[in-house]
Amino acid sequence: MAANSQLLIDDAPCFFRGNRQLNLFAASALTFFCLFLPTGASHAQIILEAENGACSGTKITTDAPGFSGTGYVTGFKKDSDAVTWNFPATNGLYNLSLRYRTPSGGKGFNATVNGSTVSGLFPASKNFATCFVGLVELTNGLNSLRVGGGWGYYDIDRAEFSPASALPPPLPVPAVPVNPHATPAARKLLADLAADYGKLTWSGQHMPDEAGNVFKITGEWPVILSGDFLEYSPSRVQHGARPGKFTEDMIALHDAGFVISMMWHWNAPTNLPDTVEQPWWSGFYTRATTFNVAAALANTNSPEYALLLRDMDVIAAELKKFSDRDIPVLWRPLHEAEGGWFWWGAKGPAAFKQLWRLLYQRFTEYHHLNNLIWVLTNENPAWYPGDDVVDIVGVDAYPADPRDPLVVTWKNMLARFDGKKLIALSEFGGVPDVPRMNQFGVHFAYFDPWTGQLGPRGMSTNAVIRVYHSTNVLTRSGGSKLLKPNATDASQ
Repeated sequence: MAANSQLLIDDAPCFFRGNRQLNLFAASALTFFCLFLPTGASHAQIILEAENGACSGTKITTDAPGFSGTGYVTGFKKDSDAVTWNFPATNGLYNLSLRYRTPSGGKGFNATVNGSTVSGLFPASKNFATCFVGLVELTNGLNSLRVGGGWGYYDIDRAEFSPASALPPPLPVPAVPVNPHATPAARKLLADLAADYGKLTWSGQHMPDEAGNVFKITGEWPVILSGDFLEYSPSRVQHGARPGKFTEDMIALHDAGFVISMMWHWNAPTNLPDTVEQPWWSGFYTRATTFNVAAALANTNSPEYALLLRDMDVIAAELKKFSDRDIPVLWRPLHEAEGGWFWWGAKGPAAFKQLWRLLYQRFTEYHHLNNLIWVLTNENPAWYPGDDVVDIVGVDAYPADPRDPLVVTWKNMLARFDGKKLIALSEFGGVPDVPRMNQFGVHFAYFDPWTGQLGPRGMSTNAVIRVYHSTNVLTRSGGSKLLKPNATDASQ
């Protein structure tokens, strides 16, 4: 069969094999195993009609017009509701697309290929449309695809696998900070990241104690350690928070040889109801404050605007401690604004972009913090504050399966920033499978796992060791250019 030919699995003879367990997200389902694979079949397109898959908690219907084949599958409500196919293929990489409809708006979904899950989002479409799911790997012989879970309330018409190749590596990025007065140390940090971009992914970890756990498991330290100025927020201090010497502790870790990244869960400056349901210490969430950032920014003579500047100045004082020691910082404020769950994103992209630019101006022009590399975490183009105030663009990803190579996310970001900005995994749920990502052509500049069960602790020991011992990943022991002579281990 020619490489560009189409393998219609639904036309192949099949026989009934009865019930079997799928995976921990699935219930028992009826599965059909196709016996027919044409002699000499090569890397061919594969089409799977949903009505010929095995339904679990779902059903076949013809109610909505525009479907292909003889019907489509509906009834996705619970995680266990799914449609599953088992089908023959030949070894190789394939683009996976799903034909779907979402009668009640965009919906998240999970697609599991041979046990590895890719999470995605179906855009709103009352008519059947096609959604690119990602780049996946099929093997010689029988393969499996399960679609279900996520947000539910979507319909599936068919799945399509088309032959593909790994994505090309990203273009080189100019290592020029947006701050023209950036210190030599900040310039060197950005240049080192840019030099490894597309070749090595720097390892990172949020919070130092979690990094100690990584070392205990793998015998390797991450290159980047990230911290949070959360407790320094004035409205938290007013309620009794005690930040202690966290800044000084992070400086000591830099002196031990680590690259430092800092973020800020900014407790709203004022208007904290402080109720049982919404206590003061959750005041960085939109739900826990009535502070209106758009109104504050609109009136520079208002008390609320003055409080914004007050809070910025408090954090600037902490960052100045790094600056005074000539320590560069990967600075990641105002993260995940487009989600709306933090107050700095609650009033839409215009207010957010104004706040970002005010923060940049306050820190660089007023406080002369020239040691900062500015890292923006958002993926929506409408929320982008501008090339002149962003050094690195970050993605915060918590996929259902940490083995998800995030192909769609990477391609979307690359389309906007290839050759312009470094792209990083600024947060990740677990430890990303960097070797697998690289196999598909995904090359984030660095990764920074979250904490607890949303970090390395929530993964198998072998999975964490595999990533940290990969030649694709830069660890502290492998990053001699980052270490100072006679640097003391953070474990001492």
